[in-house]
Amino acid sequence: MSGWSDDTIWWAVYPLGFLGASTRPADGRRPLEHRLPALEGWLDYLLSIGCNGLALGPIFESVSHGYDTLDHYRIDPRLGSDADFDALVGACRERGLRILLDGVFSHVGSGHPLLRRALAEGPGSGAAAMFDIDWGAPRGPAPRVFEGHASLARLDHASSAAAGYTADVMRHWLHRGADGWRLDAAYSVSTDFWARVLPGVRAAHPDAFFLAEVIHGDYAGFTAAAGVDTVTQYELWKA
Repeated sequence: MSGWSDDTIWWAVYPLGFLGASTRPADGRRPLEHRLPALEGWLDYLLSIGCNGLALGPIFESVSHGYDTLDHYRIDPRLGSDADFDALVGACRERGLRILLDGVFSHVGSGHPLLRRALAEGPGSGAAAMFDIDWGAPRGPAPRVFEGHASLARLDHASSAAAGYTADVMRHWLHRGADGWRLDAAYSVSTDFWARVLPGVRAAHPDAFFLAEVIHGDYAGFTAAAGVDTVTQYELWKA
């Protein structure tokens, strides 16, 4: 990582809420709505209050609130298109602003197409290697879930498939202009997973910045073991 992040003050925004998108689940795929361009009108305000970085909440296609992802490679149609994202990146670049994306790699939405494929095709399928599934559950194969939320299915973080997928998603959006990632619920994932994922991403994008969401525990130890640059340090905030 370069030293640019040491001097970055982030303006955090939850795009779905801030831009007025509905977070209620929908039947089928949603129509395309171009809300992201409205964020460009706030960039000068961001600068005026002393910020030089835009930290975005979830922007990828999801079922409802953004943390139940359906497609990590697609901008949520409630927010816009790839072209809208590219325009936002360009507007930030013109002002010298950095962009941080919210990476939800602990879990996906229970309706994720690859998860549905895994459950339909069984444990021997290629898709099955991505997810933490109890194939012997009493009522039939059942994904293990995130912190009791039935709508959030866990990835299998011990698998090379999940690690490769996560690294590919990260590189994809860094290549499109993002400067780094906030790793959602990183505390719920083994540090070994991040230690396997991040070196390859850094090799392609050595200036990328990685902020891990860690609620409690040994912050310095997590940072060193996972290979991230820093953590959210909620305990410091509460103090």
